[in-house]
Amino acid sequence: MFDLGGTLVQWADWEVGAVTKWGLAYDALAGQRSISVSREDFALAMRAAEKAHWERVDREHWSGPPTSVVSDGFRRLGMNVGDRASLAALDGYARAVAGWCTVFADTRETLATLRERGYRLGLLSNTWWAAEWHNADLAAHGLADLLDELVYTSDLGRSKPHPLVFHEIASRLGVEPNVCVMIGDRQIDDVSGARAVGMRAIWRRNESGFPMSDVAPDATIDALAELPDLLRSWGGR
Repeated sequence: MFDLGGTLVQWADWEVGAVTKWGLAYDALAGQRSISVSREDFALAMRAAEKAHWERVDREHWSGPPTSVVSDGFRRLGMNVGDRASLAALDGYARAVAGWCTVFADTRETLATLRERGYRLGLLSNTWWAAEWHNADLAAHGLADLLDELVYTSDLGRSKPHPLVFHEIASRLGVEPNVCVMIGDRQIDDVSGARAVGMRAIWRRNESGFPMSDVAPDATIDALAELPDLLRSWGGR
């Protein structure tokens, strides 16, 4: 089971790019109705709502849908809007983020090798984005057919490291947690969460300053290409 961002793909200009994408969402909304706030204020408010979402995720292991982020953004702007405006903003944002991520050079080959060896492969991603947005990116990058099950926390009420989401992906894969291996770049979300439900956990080393965990991973890798040999050393296929 794989995390998505920082593990299979990356968004290299996340901080700068996020504000730009929200500006494009403003343009989509402005095409349908007059807006009393500036493009810059809109983008900053939505970005603040997005950051508040992630703070709540870290604090409560909660998760919510895309509508919760834009609703918070509009509240910060003092705007009382209906579903049509919210959907217009989300639709504009969805078009803006299409194709944003880049795939690590060894992602496709590693997934293909593991599939050839008979592994069931799953994706477990903490995200507020709609599943359709991620699925479109995965398809565009040739990854969709390499993953058997896709679980996004925007469809659930909880996020990693909450046990519920790990049990959900194991259930969808049709296996017990104790035969699962989680691979991710965040020690708390991916490593400690997986270990808490009896899974093995592999940390893809990330020096981006994410919080560290007291729970040690079963192994550490620097690149996905290390996985096939590592799993075989554990008695895997």
